[in-house]
Amino acid sequence: MWGSLLIAIVVVMPMQQPDLIAVMQRASAYVSSYEAALGNLIATEEYVQTWTNGRNARIAQRRTHSDVLLIQVGSEWSALRKVTRVDGLKVKTDDKSFAEAFEDSPANNSKRLIQMKTESTAYNLGNILREINLPTFALKVLRANEIEHFNFEKSATEKINGVSTWAVHFAERGLRTLVRGDRGERLYSTGTLWIDPLTGRVLKTEFIVENPYAEPAVKARTVVNYSRGKVTDLLVPKSMQEHYESRGTSIDCLADYSDFRRFEVDVKFDFGPTKPQ
Repeated sequence: MWGSLLIAIVVVMPMQQPDLIAVMQRASAYVSSYEAALGNLIATEEYVQTWTNGRNARIAQRRTHSDVLLIQVGSEWSALRKVTRVDGLKVKTDDKSFAEAFEDSPANNSKRLIQMKTESTAYNLGNILREINLPTFALKVLRANEIEHFNFEKSATEKINGVSTWAVHFAERGLRTLVRGDRGERLYSTGTLWIDPLTGRVLKTEFIVENPYAEPAVKARTVVNYSRGKVTDLLVPKSMQEHYESRGTSIDCLADYSDFRRFEVDVKFDFGPTKPQ
């Protein structure tokens, strides 16, 4: 006698996918908490610049080894570099550490910051002003006071470091822009953010902006990859690629970051007008 055969059919309902609005809300909340928790960091940077002409023939190449300080100035971030080697050779530099470079006077610190930013560009190839090559720059798109000035569209899904991410394309609109021309012209940016849709974490960014008002016109693109740091549980920049085009020449740069550590010095700045005596 045949025994009865019981067949169990299990219906697996697909998990409900978050919609784009929910993902962007998570990403904006992530950036808000990320910037609050990040603090000031020092890292080691290996930086390779290649300058080519319109026929892709190399004009010059330069390799630098630097300590980089990512420091918060008000609500913004700055990257300060102390270059120690150029093309493998030691360079003359003052013996002051980043901690010793600043003092108790906010006004003097503000002047020193401007000076150090100028010094940070001393070994840049070409004459293109690089205003977006701060690794965390593209995260500004997701700030609570900026996100409404962008349109977002999911363009693909992609695995990054084992995480399934949404590639979300953005396009800037409105009267405010993150980047301005020399005379205050609005420069509208586009790009892509690779976001973990479940947590809002940003694992990769692409930022593109063009200045048609410059003479000659300039187009810039940066791509930054993030990975978990050793000193902090936060995601920190692992690499940054830069590409600049202007009138028949281009500059390509690759920065690799390692050895992130905390910069524990509390530095205050004051950029306000000098009060009359």
